[in-house]
Amino acid sequence: MKKMTTLAKALTFVLATGFTSFTLVQAQSRPGSETSVKDFPKVSATSAMGNFSASFSGRDITSDFLANHLGELLGTGSDHSYRFLKKNKDELGIIHSVYEHYYKGVKVMDDMILLHEKDGRLIYVNGEIITDINLAPKQQPTLQKIRTVILSDLQPKGKVTISNIEEVITKVNNGRKASLYHTSKVEALSVKPLKAYTYYIDNVSGKVVKKISRVHDADTPSQSATYYKGTQSITVDSYNSQYRLKDNARNIHTRNGTNLDIDTVNGGIISVEEYISPEANYTADDTKPAVEVHWGMKNAYDYYMTRHNRNSFDGNGAQIDNYYNFDFGGFTGGANAAALDTPLYGGIVCMLYGNGTLFGGIFTITNPVVGIDVAGHEYSHLIIGRNGLGGLNYEGESGAINESIADMLGTAIEFYSGSNPNWTIGEGIPTSSILNPSPSPYMRSMSDPNNVDPGPQPDTYNGTHWASTDNPSEDNDRGGVHTNSGVGNYWFYLLSQGGSGTNDIGNAYNVTGITIEKAEKIIYRALHQYMTPNTTYLDAYNATKQAVTDLYGASSNEQQQNVKAWYGVGIGDGVLAVKETIRAEDSFRIYPNPVKNGVFTIENNKNNTSFEMYDMSGRLIKTAQKLGKGTNKVNIGNTHKGIYLVKITSEGSAAITKKIIVE
Repeated sequence: MKKMTTLAKALTFVLATGFTSFTLVQAQSRPGSETSVKDFPKVSATSAMGNFSASFSGRDITSDFLANHLGELLGTGSDHSYRFLKKNKDELGIIHSVYEHYYKGVKVMDDMILLHEKDGRLIYVNGEIITDINLAPKQQPTLQKIRTVILSDLQPKGKVTISNIEEVITKVNNGRKASLYHTSKVEALSVKPLKAYTYYIDNVSGKVVKKISRVHDADTPSQSATYYKGTQSITVDSYNSQYRLKDNARNIHTRNGTNLDIDTVNGGIISVEEYISPEANYTADDTKPAVEVHWGMKNAYDYYMTRHNRNSFDGNGAQIDNYYNFDFGGFTGGANAAALDTPLYGGIVCMLYGNGTLFGGIFTITNPVVGIDVAGHEYSHLIIGRNGLGGLNYEGESGAINESIADMLGTAIEFYSGSNPNWTIGEGIPTSSILNPSPSPYMRSMSDPNNVDPGPQPDTYNGTHWASTDNPSEDNDRGGVHTNSGVGNYWFYLLSQGGSGTNDIGNAYNVTGITIEKAEKIIYRALHQYMTPNTTYLDAYNATKQAVTDLYGASSNEQQQNVKAWYGVGIGDGVLAVKETIRAEDSFRIYPNPVKNGVFTIENNKNNTSFEMYDMSGRLIKTAQKLGKGTNKVNIGNTHKGIYLVKITSEGSAAITKKIIVE
């Protein structure tokens, strides 16, 4: 066995019971190996506060060996020592060890070295450490002097609690470098006003060189009043002796967007204000909409974390920013909600909510646009855009599916909350106005898309209320993205709850619901594994079929109900045994369209094909007639002017529907 080269240094360990120490034994090498400090990689420093990293990949060095030679890696002498703090193994089998840094036996605050090891070998080391220290221990100020300094800073009106004193070396960031002080570390709490800090008091001058708030980022349980859902549990945090709508555990921040602006120089959002309450429980009328947003986003975060194991919209815990009282301008004004997601100005991601008024409150056209399903809808847009496949383009059918999935998951969030969930979107938001004296009590209906005023939606592909997807622009809602989403919404409702009837193109359907919990898993998987930017409804049909196959099996009851639900909204034939042709519509052509003089042509290249014709209410106006292969002239001379649906059925293919205009 070859002898390992070492420098035989002592490493002192701190035990939970105090500063009892022992010397670490020399690390042993494996047969045939020889490890030297010459094998250490270069350490890269990244900040004035001592942040660093070093890659050990491929160097065949153990964490035990490095633990004996941290001084050689980091360039510190005999005045420095490192004490083991903790070790854990994660789900990938990587072992993480943490060491703290001491100088002449005094702890250097925030200095720690992190060792990451897999399969017995180091792969990475990082942390922060200040190596250029030249301090001599000083006599600590007396407890009475420390108390005087703290009371002067707190200006309390009641009892103050002060902890024991800990001697530490403190780093203070002065920009290009860190200044070091030999200090007394003390925790202090004032009840009135509520203030809590960690103080670092210089042992030489007796002055506070650094203090860290223990209240600013502290989450506080709150029972606060929402606008639509009564009193709900939220989390706020203390802020300048009061409370704001910030949930640090979930990284959610809700603020006032009245004067919101974009910093075009440094990037980001500016000119926003906190919603402040003197008590943890928000009860004032003017904060109810903002509280509703905050509560809704809490449920949205928890839903995605619990049901889909997704930490924030990006999957990495990004901050969730909400701004209520934002004026969108134009004729929508404050009667809107939106998710802003742009890479401009450094990348801005947030949710914006209006108060329902126009022109600074002169006209009220809705109640505040802040319902839980609305918040969940906007949040879901951010997740849809991060499906890993390029998101769904916000126009035409892909845009309608984008909107529909946001509604599906927003509704799933409302059901997850357990607070009187339902199958409508934005209930309570519409209100009587000059523009619409008797609106529906909700913005959209998942269970009955047709039954909304204003803004009825189709429940059938190319059926009643279907909007043209041709030439999408701002003038036609980008090709009906907010209208045609009704088709996907009704599919999701049928799959979750079940239902029966005859749709606009004559399909008689009967679906047994499989529960919303299963339906949401299906659409989430379809979105993240199979949907590309220009997904159509037929693509969505195939994507959900594959998702169901993955989750429950190709011939499962869940799959049977899935295809039946799609048949209910006019896509597919509702039978698993028949192979649907994705581009079946390419086999037919109808012209001229618009139809003039009561005659049009259907070109057909399939056998055993027939067609029917319906008006936009779903009433059959031309019974089934066979189509020959080739050109077929159709006479509808007695038909009134208007929009009609032609349903073409062919053996071995999904039924398709084409819209025609009769002039």
